[in-house]
Amino acid sequence: MPACKADSQRQKIFDPELMFVECRKCGRPLLWNEGDASQIIEQSGIDVKKLDAQCLILAEGCPQCSPGEGGYMVRVVRLKKDGYKDLKEQGN
Repeated sequence: MPACKADSQRQKIFDPELMFVECRKCGRPLLWNEGDASQIIEQSGIDVKKLDAQCLILAEGCPQCSPGEGGYMVRVVRLKKDGYKDLKEQGN
């Protein structure tokens, strides 16, 4: 029984691979390869424990609206009632 109690007390961590990825310019959803979202989060220095279902990845362009550019800059943001806030600006 104590093992069950310990399991229930563990903090659930949001899986970065479940994050929605969208082009900021045209609003299209983007499909990434497995592991890409986790790599972005790791490289950004954002603590995975700070992520939740309100977070998403915004790309500054995509192959549809900016063909041929490639290497699009991305930001991790948290949705708010009045828009979104960059997680790096929030200090998370």
